[in-house]
Amino acid sequence: MKHGVLEVPGAKLYYEVRGSGPILLMIHGGNGDAESYPITDPLSDRYTVITYDRRGHSRSRLEDPNENYQVSAHSDDASRLLAALTDEPAHVFGCSSGAVIGLDLAIRHPAQIRMLVAHEPPIPQLLAGSDRTKGFESLENLEKQYKRSGLQALEAFAKAMGITSTSQPDRPKSRTEQLRANIDYFILSEVPGLREYSPDIGRLKASPVTVVPAGGIDSQGCLPYRYAEALAGHLKTKVVDFPGNHVGCVLYPEEFAERLDMVFRRCNNKNTKG
Repeated sequence: MKHGVLEVPGAKLYYEVRGSGPILLMIHGGNGDAESYPITDPLSDRYTVITYDRRGHSRSRLEDPNENYQVSAHSDDASRLLAALTDEPAHVFGCSSGAVIGLDLAIRHPAQIRMLVAHEPPIPQLLAGSDRTKGFESLENLEKQYKRSGLQALEAFAKAMGITSTSQPDRPKSRTEQLRANIDYFILSEVPGLREYSPDIGRLKASPVTVVPAGGIDSQGCLPYRYAEALAGHLKTKVVDFPGNHVGCVLYPEEFAERLDMVFRRCNNKNTKG
């Protein structure tokens, strides 16, 4: 495994590269970092896997701690990271807010992506009617409750979203503090930004990037899966089901990795035949 730091406007991005084969960029969700995806190792025998700490997370500290969160800044970071590490279009996987950034990357930097698997991107603007109201309210309530009661708000939010909690391994104090800082950034900076984000669906539909909306099979009936369904509706395609729920890649890493590889290979074959 190789690691490095890339200077970008307003931050320095820590990244890791492992494996060999086609490029696979993995964009983590809120409160994560380069180590958030246990599916990395099962995939590194088939792909050159790039993971990184997004700006504001773990080792990728912001020059201005009060910087306003912008999805476009995060997708620009991903674009710069890809440009620094490869000159070929990449496979991209993003989960949760990482999927939101992946979609913005497909809209604004399509030449750098071969295909994108977007797993349950929390974009209330994709929804309609009562679902849209629920989407906005879920993010607003998370922020308000976190300011009032701390981590208890995150637990309540996960339960409401149908997200199965995972047992937390013993960690060094420094790592625990690092992840707690990530949670602060996620809820206090990223969540307000997600509420405001409205993707250009016209540009996304016109993009040459193959976009695969993905949902956890155990998320069906819950809001995270509705995000995947809404994205699929806008793109006139179907949701591809993955093991588990919103954090299925953590709960079932081997099965999730096999499913992701299958989706990439299937889309590659379809595009080659086309």
